Amino acid sequence: MRTSIVGAVIALLLTISLTSPLVVSQGLTPKLGGTLVVIQVGDPKSFNPDAQVDDMGFPIFQNLFNKLVTLDIDYNIIPDLAYKWDVSSDGLTYTFYLYKNATWHDGVPVTAWDVKWTFETINKSKGIAYSWIKASNIKSIDVIDNYTVKFILKQPFAAFLSFLGWYGTFVMPKHMYSNYSDWLDPKNPALQKPVGSGPFKFVEWVKGDHVTLEANPNYFKGQPYLDKLVFKIIPDANTALSSFLAGEGDVLAVRPPFSEIPKLNSTSGVIVRSRATPSQWYIGFNLLRYPFNDRTLRLAIAYAINRSYVIEKAMSGYGFPARGGYTSAIKWAFNSNAALPNYNVTLANKLLDDAGYKLGPDGIRQTPNGTKLSIKYTYFTTGPETEAIGVVLKEQLKKIGIEVTLEGLEIGAWEQKVVKNRDFDIALCDGFQGPDPDNMRSRFALGAYLNFANYSNVEYYDLLQNASVTTDFSTRQKLYWKAQEIFVHDLAYIPLVDLVAFYIWKTEFHGLPWESAGKVNYNSYALTWWEKGKSIEPEYIVFLKNNALAIVIVLVIIIGVVVAYKVTKKKWSGKTTS
Repeated sequence: MRTSIVGAVIALLLTISLTSPLVVSQGLTPKLGGTLVVIQVGDPKSFNPDAQVDDMGFPIFQNLFNKLVTLDIDYNIIPDLAYKWDVSSDGLTYTFYLYKNATWHDGVPVTAWDVKWTFETINKSKGIAYSWIKASNIKSIDVIDNYTVKFILKQPFAAFLSFLGWYGTFVMPKHMYSNYSDWLDPKNPALQKPVGSGPFKFVEWVKGDHVTLEANPNYFKGQPYLDKLVFKIIPDANTALSSFLAGEGDVLAVRPPFSEIPKLNSTSGVIVRSRATPSQWYIGFNLLRYPFNDRTLRLAIAYAINRSYVIEKAMSGYGFPARGGYTSAIKWAFNSNAALPNYNVTLANKLLDDAGYKLGPDGIRQTPNGTKLSIKYTYFTTGPETEAIGVVLKEQLKKIGIEVTLEGLEIGAWEQKVVKNRDFDIALCDGFQGPDPDNMRSRFALGAYLNFANYSNVEYYDLLQNASVTTDFSTRQKLYWKAQEIFVHDLAYIPLVDLVAFYIWKTEFHGLPWESAGKVNYNSYALTWWEKGKSIEPEYIVFLKNNALAIVIVLVIIIGVVVAYKVTKKKWSGKTTS
């Protein structure tokens, strides 16, 4: 008995003294401290995360604020301020249960009243998520208690949760905004010095240079490992790359020129990863203009485009050939049987010959009404690949007797000419098509703002409308699959390339958002840690170390008591025997 007790004490003392340095030294355990510098293109427009499209502000907002639910790197819906939610069987009522320990950075509790104010203001002020979440479809937002809120819809909307977790749906502090009639009122200090609820708190914003955040020690999901998070502003891709390689940044969120990717891949201390995203390059035809309202012409052009060659020549091989009528990155919604035409120049020429597009002596065809088949490709000048795609298309369409000229415009001018005025022949566009296939409705359906081709197939539109209000998953999937069959038949738009996202960072950082599926949103650095930081010991080890002397004294006393008991028991046993 005495031997076993002494052995236990020795084992405990060894545990106290040895703790877990081996695991830490192998880099398997997160460490505390350090600053992560993220290099990005530009400044936020303001620190109201819900008022307007703000792609430069969005990754910052993802660390300052929370949503009811959010999306991880795989676009799965995961908890955020709400730890659980219920959806009624009729798809009309969504009840969210909030964490009770969430607070704003000024210490005020986050409650259901903040949620109610946020979404009622998105509706009233036409916030950026107004159309995505169908804010006008929300019949009421009822506060059940401080930590329970209920959304009642006028009609079912199957993508409601997905869009709540996406863009422009950050829960905002009512107490910082409710005294202003306009949530973009410049008098409101929160627009320059935001008060969020997220893992990091605002420190400073030096326009054109950086935004600095610091760890929120009271974050309701646990304090982040990092001390600080800095977003460094460098608009030029080459300058950003040089800064990153010079050690002035840890994450390169400015996509470098494709030609530089191999160099980065071979750079010591740098990791480069890529993955498919729900974004595509695609071209649209002006269906209001002859001859682009002729499906045969559009089909011939589709056959004439070698999408793999577009990727090879225009994008240095980075991307995936589009295969159908929707992005393949949203796997459940993608219909692999609704395939785009495969590259076939012979068939493309035959289609045009049979349709009366006669080849002229200069090698350029004439339309059936006798005009030269010369078309203009209009693109926005946001990067070298937009023009490069046009150069490849010009080369490929020449093989079927179509002359192409290129027109590059600044993005605002492109939007005015193509989207608003419909003054174009064919135009290049890209964009995020997730997090749910309901995005097809906002891009390609009748009446959608981004439907610049003026595509107006009523059956396609009805399928998308029905899918948006159908809550049965299988039925919804079948509706989207049928819609894609119609889409690739009509070819008002031709998808070209499924885009890839590049994740480029220094090897000494771990737990980045793209490594933390199912845990954080796809821009959150709440779990990111620096391997040169301070080791974290398990709580039980800290307790044992802090109380080692007391524990040893108690154990010695226990041993003494046990030994005394055994001795006494032996004496009494001897007396009884005699």
